[in-house]
Amino acid sequence: MSVRFMSIASGSKGNCYYVESEHSRMLVDCGIGIRRVQAALAEAGVQLAEIDAVVVSHTHSDHISGLGVLLKHASPVVYCHEQVRHELARSIRLKRGCDYDNIQTYDSEHGFPHRDIDILPCAVSHDADPTCMFKLFCNGHRMGILTDLGTYGSQQVAVFGDCELLVLESNHCPEILRGNMYPEYLKSRIRGNHGHLSNQQAVELSTGLASMPQHLLLGHLSENSNTPRAASEAFSRVEVGNIPHTILAQHEHSRVLELS
Repeated sequence: MSVRFMSIASGSKGNCYYVESEHSRMLVDCGIGIRRVQAALAEAGVQLAEIDAVVVSHTHSDHISGLGVLLKHASPVVYCHEQVRHELARSIRLKRGCDYDNIQTYDSEHGFPHRDIDILPCAVSHDADPTCMFKLFCNGHRMGILTDLGTYGSQQVAVFGDCELLVLESNHCPEILRGNMYPEYLKSRIRGNHGHLSNQQAVELSTGLASMPQHLLLGHLSENSNTPRAASEAFSRVEVGNIPHTILAQHEHSRVLELS
């Protein structure tokens, strides 16, 4: 049985990814409006009410702002880190208008199953503490989502080193960030160890992986501190040669990718 993946949105203004297996229709994060989610799913032949799980990486608004409204239209299990359950429940209540009871928690040390998908959280260095990214296992396939990290170490390289499909943060170009209109404190936050990976950091991480993913998807690009061209050029200048990749968009969903 194949596994399908689609990026519904990826960037500093909102993130949402769709994963489909034989027995599950899952979102990873929901930080965009419900109409965009619904439209993207419809093109994949999926109804909003079919979503049976939402896995939440952290509580920044670009990852959860659409969740409360989504839960007016679907009844998935919501998985979040055990330390943010109360914060997330409060956010859902404000958007949904009432409590939502089907929230389950995970920790950063142990994987957990949802139907036929196994989910391995991986703690990352970000200024929403805790933040976890995810490696997904299903039917022998391995997918990873690795964004929202200011730095990385051997743990991330090892965990995500054998993914067939990997969403990898390539958030900013240091030169563009330096020259934009952000205040200095925000620039420092973005390029700091609890912020976001630059294009060059993403290149360095990718070249350290045990094997190059079949689908390397560059995500969480900043619209104000990066461009698709700058990200692609960074991946074309590496000593090992041009690294095949796809740039994920903020305002358009990707095509559906199938691992079979």
